[in-house]
Amino acid sequence: MNLRDKLKNYDKKVDRKKRVHEKENIEYIDTDKFNSKDISNQYGRYIVSINHYNYNFKHGLYQIDQLFKGLNKSVLESILNKTSNTDFVPNLKEKMLFVDTETTGLMGGTGTCAFLIGLAFFENDTFTVKQYLMRDYDEEPAMLSDIKKIFDEKEIVISFNGKSFDLPLIKTRLILNKFEQISYSLHLDLLHSARRIWSYLDSCSLSSLEENILNFQRTKDIPGYYIPNIYFEFLKSKKLELLAPIFEHNIYDILSLVTLLTHLKEVYQESVVNLCADELYRIGKIKEKNKEYKSSIKYYKKACLKYKDNGLKYKVLKSLSWQYKRINSYNKAVEIWNEMINDFDYDQFPYIELAKYFEHKEKNYKKALSYTLSAKNLLYEKSIMIERYSKKLKNINHRIKRLKDKNDI
Repeated sequence: MNLRDKLKNYDKKVDRKKRVHEKENIEYIDTDKFNSKDISNQYGRYIVSINHYNYNFKHGLYQIDQLFKGLNKSVLESILNKTSNTDFVPNLKEKMLFVDTETTGLMGGTGTCAFLIGLAFFENDTFTVKQYLMRDYDEEPAMLSDIKKIFDEKEIVISFNGKSFDLPLIKTRLILNKFEQISYSLHLDLLHSARRIWSYLDSCSLSSLEENILNFQRTKDIPGYYIPNIYFEFLKSKKLELLAPIFEHNIYDILSLVTLLTHLKEVYQESVVNLCADELYRIGKIKEKNKEYKSSIKYYKKACLKYKDNGLKYKVLKSLSWQYKRINSYNKAVEIWNEMINDFDYDQFPYIELAKYFEHKEKNYKKALSYTLSAKNLLYEKSIMIERYSKKLKNINHRIKRLKDKNDI
């Protein structure tokens, strides 16, 4: 029998309950630090800290109950930017589960554990946050067993970067501990939803969104990269008080998920009146991508009224002209292209669009050629700054040749 077989045979002989019993005499300092309870089940022990928040509790911009006003399947699909085949009406809020984990490492992999898992949900007119802590690795099966029960009761998971990190990690740990997988109907990863609107920020991290969008400033918050080392120190000392900043950090994350989801809901319900030009432009892009052209025009026009940066205005006008073109409102598109020529010298886009218009719509080949030649001159002037210069020059020369043939030049 080789060493691997001996280890397998030894592992079969070791009784999990016996190992748990041997750990029962360990003394954890400050066990009541976090309104915590010691939980036991068939797989062992762990502790859970429970906090309840009234619906009038305010975190950043909103009270918790603001989330429910007008929340429906359509709004969730807008936030997700995807159509769902599942009907969540009428008990929408009862099916929601907010998830955030604190882990032994930030790189993932089978060696990484979620030592603290925060789950939050609505029940009995309160927002309940349960934080499940494994005080050592042998407590993971007991913790995961009860966490899975919560997941089984819910259908909508809300996270921040959960698709890439939190949920795959939880699923991996369930597999390694030989539990059945969790399932849910819809996963709202708010990181992706936030990036669609606020990618103009230097960072779309949750703390950045809190500071720049959600009107919440963390005080004395622990940086995420410190968390694994603090947990390893706790494993040595058994001082639960070391974990106090991590519990607080985790609660902030969960409460900010509620505020962020509420704000996204308000944005898509058009209830936010002070959106900046960048936000309006990006919502217009979302509408454009979804082929809601008239709605995208509305957002682009609002962005034009609020711009503070000429570069942004150029992008907005460019997108706006495309939408007018798509709905066959060429008169308005032509106005925008002429405005772009008068106010900017960025690239040949408005010249080429006017050339297309006069060639294909007005059959005025002389004007079309004039705009094409102007585009070529600008291309020469901006050659160093223009991407794919050679390809664009080739296309313009081809257009010039065709128009000259039509003009018999």
